[in-house]
Amino acid sequence: MFHISKSLKTSQILICVFLVFSCGKNEQENLNPTVEIRYEEGRAQLFRHGEPYFIKGAGGTDQLEKVAMYGGNSIRTWSLYDVDRILDEAHKLGLTVTLGLEIGRPHWGKDFSYWRFWEVDQKIEELRPFIEKYKDHPALLMWGVGNEVTRYGGGGRLEILYIINKVAKMVKEVDPNHPTMTAVDFLSGKTKIGSIEKIIPNIDILGYNIFKSPLDIHDAMYKNNGWSKAYIISEWGPTGHWSIPNSEWGAPIELKNSTKRELMEKHWNLMNNDSVFFLGSYAFYWGFKHEATHTWFSLFSSDGSETESVNFLRYAWSGENTKNLAPIVENLFIETKEGLVSDNVYLANYQDYTAVATVDDPEGDALTYKWEIRHEENYFIDEINKTDVKLNYYNMKYLIQKVEDNKIQFKSPKEEGPYRIFVFAYDGQGNVASYNIPFYVFMK
Repeated sequence: MFHISKSLKTSQILICVFLVFSCGKNEQENLNPTVEIRYEEGRAQLFRHGEPYFIKGAGGTDQLEKVAMYGGNSIRTWSLYDVDRILDEAHKLGLTVTLGLEIGRPHWGKDFSYWRFWEVDQKIEELRPFIEKYKDHPALLMWGVGNEVTRYGGGGRLEILYIINKVAKMVKEVDPNHPTMTAVDFLSGKTKIGSIEKIIPNIDILGYNIFKSPLDIHDAMYKNNGWSKAYIISEWGPTGHWSIPNSEWGAPIELKNSTKRELMEKHWNLMNNDSVFFLGSYAFYWGFKHEATHTWFSLFSSDGSETESVNFLRYAWSGENTKNLAPIVENLFIETKEGLVSDNVYLANYQDYTAVATVDDPEGDALTYKWEIRHEENYFIDEINKTDVKLNYYNMKYLIQKVEDNKIQFKSPKEEGPYRIFVFAYDGQGNVASYNIPFYVFMK
């Protein structure tokens, strides 16, 4: 495959080829779209059925009733999986859906080549029936044309943007009543932002996936060669595992629930200060998700209990405080010869240790506890589906010998390597707090 690092002359020729085949505006003009963006006095505003619509959304497809109950109005998906159930349930709850279309590698196959134009056309035509089927669904808000495609499987190549534009062009031809959006991660989008608008003219809204401060995108949006069109924050939440301090052996240090909640509040206030091109946001992840750990982005526990961040989102969306707040895990320690340790914890293999958590509950509710010991999860997109990772990432309950609420006695694993210990505190009111620390086992 051609790479941008080849000669400028060759790049220009190939880009021109893509322009011929994939660019160009839709000749049809729709005078009464279901959802549209209006630009008035230098500002962007989303309209649905002729009424202003600001997105207060959640990324995920579980617990939809709580999105509606807590004042949210929209959800975002990344694919067409289970689409009928999602659209119908969202409609019954009064929610809208940004419906994701997976494009490019690996979704179109690991052997798929972006430069074989006939393959691109074939894959786009395979999407067409889905656009035709769902374009008139009353819950549809917009089409999400790919998610971080230039990063995962695309290698950051400009030709991927032309493919995105070509898909969006087909979508707009079939459905002129709903906008198109593509989501980029800020790191890859930052260096190309000046050219993105010209390369993807059939994308109406740019989505940013941001897990650091929303202020970081201001220059990309509003300074010279910025996007200069409507945008949303398509994913936002606590600091990602890829940009967080690590242990000495490379395990990312997960933030405490209270710190995650504080960051979400800070980011919410910052992003909503933009009243020019900002159309709303989707909090990540509304549900339970394994990524780095099974608690890093999960706004709910596996049993559906709510974290502090859900408590905040309820207030942010509706202005209504949660009557009973989630507990707070203030810290977690493992007792070693050096005392109570939480940073860079090294344990001898198959020896007895004690772990203790300091936990508080705002209402003084009686707490119950769950403890877990797991292998370090080797998550990085391509590895998550490997059989060995799935087999290794399980709760090693047999190592836990005695549980005394916020304190346990356990044996360290026999095998050398990186692990984590997790504590969960439940208040009996539907709320949960969790925290974990990594530790490394060495052979005695």
